[in-house]
Amino acid sequence: MDSESDLSTIIDGAGPIAGLFVLLIAIALVLLWLNMNRQMKRIDPDLPRGRSEVPSEPDSGDITHNEESAEQDPDASKQ
Repeated sequence: MDSESDLSTIIDGAGPIAGLFVLLIAIALVLLWLNMNRQMKRIDPDLPRGRSEVPSEPDSGDITHNEESAEQDPDASKQ
């Protein structure tokens, strides 16, 4: 019987600490939710939504320039 009363005392003592922990987690969750909503409002609505809206023709000027420089000096990319 004595061990059961000791266990009961330990469990009863943990209640306020567990409640505080749950309260802090809830506050952190609300703050993260509010911050996410604020960030979502800053997103430009004109951005493409997915792969179907991405321009089909990539900027090939940079790719061509990189290929030409690699052909001229193959050791330049290793540095």
